[in-house]
Amino acid sequence: MHILACIWLYIGVNTDDSWINHYEYGFEGAIAEGDKRSATEIYIASFYWVVTTLTTVGYGDYKGFTKDEYIFTMAVEFVGFLFFSIMMGFINEIFFEGSNEPDSNEKLDQVDVWLVQLDNSRISKQLPRVLYDKIRHYIRESMTHDHKKLIEGFDFLH
Repeated sequence: MHILACIWLYIGVNTDDSWINHYEYGFEGAIAEGDKRSATEIYIASFYWVVTTLTTVGYGDYKGFTKDEYIFTMAVEFVGFLFFSIMMGFINEIFFEGSNEPDSNEKLDQVDVWLVQLDNSRISKQLPRVLYDKIRHYIRESMTHDHKKLIEGFDFLH
């Protein structure tokens, strides 16, 4: 975040009519020359902008005014989205790794065992292969697209 804040400062310092020019005078316009913000205050504002932009909050109180600043803002937003997505993926892995529920292949194996038991319990006729395949296909699709139908033990889905 420090590096991004420094880049944001660099762009602002080396660009005319940048966010720093608007920030130096408190966004109300030019006050008196002696009332400019200090370098520390400008760095804090830059760091604040990076934090709010990376976390995708972006309040809009500090923003770019030039093409370069807009391009950098979009790049920082993209990095924030990427970081957030990766972080959420890891969190999902943690929740689902700790689960004792069998995965979909194990559930399909259980379905196969159940269908064989069902077929063996019928003495008169065997279960037609077409029906067997349709049941298996239905259950596989249900587990893939509608978890509420077959996944048991996940209280948050109920």
